[in-house]
Amino acid sequence: MKRSRIRIAVTCVLVICLLTGCSGSAKKKKEDAKADYAFCEHIVSISSLVQESDSANLVRDAEGFIAVKENVYVNTESLNIREQANTESRLIGMAAYGTKLLRTGVGQDGWDRVEYEGETCFVSHELVTAVPIQSDKMFDYSSAALTIVETKHQQYTYDDLCTDLNELRENFGSRMKLNTIGMTADNRCIFEIVIGTANAKKDLYFVAGVCGAEYMTSLVMMKQAEYYLHYYDAGYYNGYSYADLFDNVRIHIVPMLNPDSTEISQHYLAGIRKKQIVTNLKEWYDRDQSNGGINLNLDNYLQFFFANANGVDLRRNFPYQWDLAETAAYPGSKDYRGDSGGSEAEVKAIIHSIKVTNPTLVVVYHTTGSRILSNYGQTEEVLKDAKDFSTALGKMMTYEPTDKKVIEDGYGTLAGYCNNMLRIPALTVQLGNGSAPLSLNEFNAIWNACRESFAALQVKLIEW
Repeated sequence: MKRSRIRIAVTCVLVICLLTGCSGSAKKKKEDAKADYAFCEHIVSISSLVQESDSANLVRDAEGFIAVKENVYVNTESLNIREQANTESRLIGMAAYGTKLLRTGVGQDGWDRVEYEGETCFVSHELVTAVPIQSDKMFDYSSAALTIVETKHQQYTYDDLCTDLNELRENFGSRMKLNTIGMTADNRCIFEIVIGTANAKKDLYFVAGVCGAEYMTSLVMMKQAEYYLHYYDAGYYNGYSYADLFDNVRIHIVPMLNPDSTEISQHYLAGIRKKQIVTNLKEWYDRDQSNGGINLNLDNYLQFFFANANGVDLRRNFPYQWDLAETAAYPGSKDYRGDSGGSEAEVKAIIHSIKVTNPTLVVVYHTTGSRILSNYGQTEEVLKDAKDFSTALGKMMTYEPTDKKVIEDGYGTLAGYCNNMLRIPALTVQLGNGSAPLSLNEFNAIWNACRESFAALQVKLIEW
């Protein structure tokens, strides 16, 4: 059965062989981490993105318009159509959301020339889009049709992740790519799903499972991946078909950045493969208990594990103001920032992948609080963009986009690093309201809030 409680002890190489359909993979002997990582590197297929040149010579006519001939669609509730290219000219008519117009020219001052009821007219360039828009803004979907990623169990495990990735690839391989961007200390793969076409000019990057006890975030993000893959051709949001959204904006998903930590939080010592890591976990527990910092048995101590298998909290290890990040004195279940900024394999992997992808926006799922953080002390330009995205996402999710400045709390974090070091707007979305690990009872509310988050941000980028 898919949800067998028997944990299949596979190395990263065996998992990848399973995903690529290699025969006899179950009999393959465990290879050391170096060989595994070399193999992972070999199969990574992150496409290089080629942007169209902006340097082409553009010829304007006597009225200052570049001649074009293409359909455009109204992407506002009501569009004013005017006799001349200014707001003082006579109003010819008004076009409703989704109305198709023939654009014949693109002007210099924010106006487009269009054909409307047999006349040459002018409209605001910002209020039309070349992406086809459906007349209805929403569509009805059936949750019963989504049968791959199960949501009836409290724990979403690494084995569940591997099984689900395999099934998604078997069912929707033409719509997605599956990459491996790195390997953990306990020989587990860090996977990346890419949904979208090679024609897409922009990219969004989503990350979940940064902390082991926050495994609900991985379940939510994997369910979103299944949802968009399943309804790729039939779904639409705010009038845009999903197919058109993914033709314009690719989605990159890292559903479980810290799988070792997830295994520790769910299966305790039995979840770890390497004896030295097991020894370390016992020593950290004995030390913390003897220092009076905890009053828990070993399993309960590990249940609330946030750090990786090296005892480093990834929320404090990113090389942004790392030396100022608050830290525990020693490796353990949480708060230790590591020996140096960016020292951990998980951090190196996600930084490299984001740099290669160069997305317009990065979104990180954490728990809890039902709010969205965007202010990490970044430059005004990056902050403005981050707040715009936060407002759009918060409106859809009905989560609070907070303007509170995250300074010390952002040191060493992924969002702080992206906003300040890469100058890429990044948001932290805090899912749910309880303490981690979140109860499964919170899933439905979180799912309803998150389901259309990919599409909402894709539309924002298209209309941006």
